[in-house]
Amino acid sequence: MLSRARPCPRPKIRVSCRAMNVSRTIFFSVLLALGACSQDDTENRFTHDNKYNSISVDNDACVFDQQTGLLWEAKTDIAGLHDFRNTYTWYDPNEAHKELDYRGLENGGVCAGSACDTWHYVEAVNQAGYCGYQDWRMPFKDELFSISDLLRADNPPTMNTNFFMHAQAAEYWSGNDYSFQWDAAWAWNFEYGHDRVDWKKTPKFVRLVRGSASQLPEVKE
Repeated sequence: MLSRARPCPRPKIRVSCRAMNVSRTIFFSVLLALGACSQDDTENRFTHDNKYNSISVDNDACVFDQQTGLLWEAKTDIAGLHDFRNTYTWYDPNEAHKELDYRGLENGGVCAGSACDTWHYVEAVNQAGYCGYQDWRMPFKDELFSISDLLRADNPPTMNTNFFMHAQAAEYWSGNDYSFQWDAAWAWNFEYGHDRVDWKKTPKFVRLVRGSASQLPEVKE
């Protein structure tokens, strides 16, 4: 006589209130994090789309950043001092030049209106009294970062071209030399939106600035 198999008892699954609360907490934490990212992107887009003013003085045009208080050089499509096609090598005659020459390369770019290096370009712009000022200088890389809109990386340059017309998806020199290499300096790449070290003898674009910045973002090393 065959015996009838006894059915296996179903396991009782108990979900504690504590486990449910933990799962619920994780779920809502993820939602809040996603919301914060979306909010940060929106605020970043709002900032770069609305923080600039175009300023004209006589025949000069420049760009004022309301957020940082910096005044930026605007480039033109006219041959001369502010031609967007001009390139410059990094050069500062005040740098040390004994055993190692930290000064960079003088007049190694291709330009018009000045010798084609950063120091002589600053001198020429200040002598011309561009936009009514004579205290223009090379920007620090943190200052270049402040006008770099990373949300434009898919369609460079990473600058607001409504104000920075003729901006190039390329590298612009900063005024920071590289402390670990005597013949190198920092540049900002406006194609991908990041800083990079390169040889001072390399011709690059330049965009001058004046003023003292407030609320300046810091580039992470």
